[in-house]
Amino acid sequence: MKKALITILAVFLLGMGVFFGYEYITEPKIVDGVLSETVDDKGKPLEVTTTFAPEDTIYFSAKRNRFWIKEAQVIWYKGEISKENRILVEEEVIVNKAKYFSAKLKVPEGLEEGHYSVTTYVKDSDIIETKAEFEVEK
Repeated sequence: MKKALITILAVFLLGMGVFFGYEYITEPKIVDGVLSETVDDKGKPLEVTTTFAPEDTIYFSAKRNRFWIKEAQVIWYKGEISKENRILVEEEVIVNKAKYFSAKLKVPEGLEEGHYSVTTYVKDSDIIETKAEFEVEK
């Protein structure tokens, strides 16, 4: 009876370990993407919003969800998320002191009014980890 209980407990614990290990590896590695008008000195987003003026600098920040992820790719789009709508691709965005990946979009002559999107990818991956949409209005 004692050996059977130990065997059942060992199988249960092994199953739980496999389940949580799988969840940890397959869950998003970059999360909580937000847009803001500014970031603090460590890189944490401040004044979170989804509406900007054409002359604004737009910051996109997303949290690192896995300690081993050090670089991300951030892609900005005019309109919907599709390859032909890309306006800026930032290849090697490094995690900052606040554990965020941060990128900014600033156009000297100002952005056109309209709908925009931004996505993040783990470096060398084609899977969107997080995304955000925003409007530029006068």
